[in-house]
Amino acid sequence: MSPKKEDYVKVLFDLGGRTEKVPNKKIADRLGISPPTVTEMMVSLEKIGWIEYTPYKGSILTADGAEHAKALIHKHRLWEVFLVENLGFDIEAVHDEAEVLEHSTSEHLAKQLEKYLGYPEYCPHGGAIPLGLIDTQEKRSHRLSDVHQRAYVVISRVVNESKLVAYFNQANLNIGDLLHVLNYDSKLDLLYIKNCTQDTTVELSGTIAQYLFVECQNEEANTTK
Repeated sequence: MSPKKEDYVKVLFDLGGRTEKVPNKKIADRLGISPPTVTEMMVSLEKIGWIEYTPYKGSILTADGAEHAKALIHKHRLWEVFLVENLGFDIEAVHDEAEVLEHSTSEHLAKQLEKYLGYPEYCPHGGAIPLGLIDTQEKRSHRLSDVHQRAYVVISRVVNESKLVAYFNQANLNIGDLLHVLNYDSKLDLLYIKNCTQDTTVELSGTIAQYLFVECQNEEANTTK
C-alpha cells in the first residue's frame, strides 16, 4: 500500500475518524491540500475497504482501516522513542524522520524494535505505543478545544508535528501539566487557561487547542463548550 494512502488513514484516525465522520475540509486543512484532492483519495480508500465515505458529510474508518492506522501509529511512535533516546534527536525534529521510517517497517522489525527499547508505553509526545493502550488513551482523552469551562484537565499528548510541538514548548505546556480552563471567548475563539503546574496563564485559539489532548480531572470536563 502506498505511503500516501497510509498517511490519510492515520490522519483520519487522529481526527476522530474511528467514531465519527470527518469532513474533507478538516482533513485538507490538516494536510495542507485542497478538499477535491481529499475527495479523490477518500473514494480510493473506500474501494479498498478502509473507510466509509459519504459525500458532503465526510469519512469514517472501517474496522480494517482503524487497525491499519493503529499499526502505523505504533511503528511511528516506536521510531520516535528510538530517535530521541538512542540518537539524541530533539523531540521537535523526530516526527518527519519517523514518518519516513514507519512506512518501511515490517511487523517483525517493529516487534524487535519494541523489544530493544524495553517495551516503552509512551512516545516523547505522550502518545501510547502498545496497541491496546492506544485504544485506552483514545477513549479517555479529549481535545482541549472540546472541554467545558472551569474544567480541570491534565495534558496527556500533543499532536506530534514539529511546528505544533515547538509552539506548545514555547507556551510552556508540557505532558503532565494540570490545566484549569477558565473561560472561552467564542467571538475571539480564545481559550483562557491557568497552567496550575507552571503557575502561568495561557491564551490559546480553538484551532491550536484541538491539537492538545487532555484527560479529565473532574466531571465538568466531560461536556463540551
